[in-house]
Amino acid sequence: MARTTYPLKLYIKQPAILSMVILSLLVNIFMWFWLLYVLGPQQDPIFLHYNILFGVDLIGEWWNILYLPITGIFILIINFILGWVLFHKDKFIAYILNAVNLICQVFLLVATLLIVFLNL
Repeated sequence: MARTTYPLKLYIKQPAILSMVILSLLVNIFMWFWLLYVLGPQQDPIFLHYNILFGVDLIGEWWNILYLPITGIFILIINFILGWVLFHKDKFIAYILNAVNLICQVFLLVATLLIVFLNL
């Protein structure tokens, strides 16, 4: 007896899930905007990582900073799909996955802001 997945339309209509997904998307869009607006395409290499002990320890091309929001999109998609698939079995797990998604986006935003301020 095969069980079908929970309807996506009903999953998205859950207020907690909808709010966490929208906030995650807004944070990710802000990361894209902030990185491309402030540090956009340039010829000079930029600082990609800073260490308290050694200072700047990774320098690279400008497009390498886009790995942060790309990672955020992958986390968002994977957690959203896993939450949707697991929603009919355990709603709490779906809520936790979307909350973790939002927390990861916030941490990536902090990393983005630190990289931007490092390169100004």
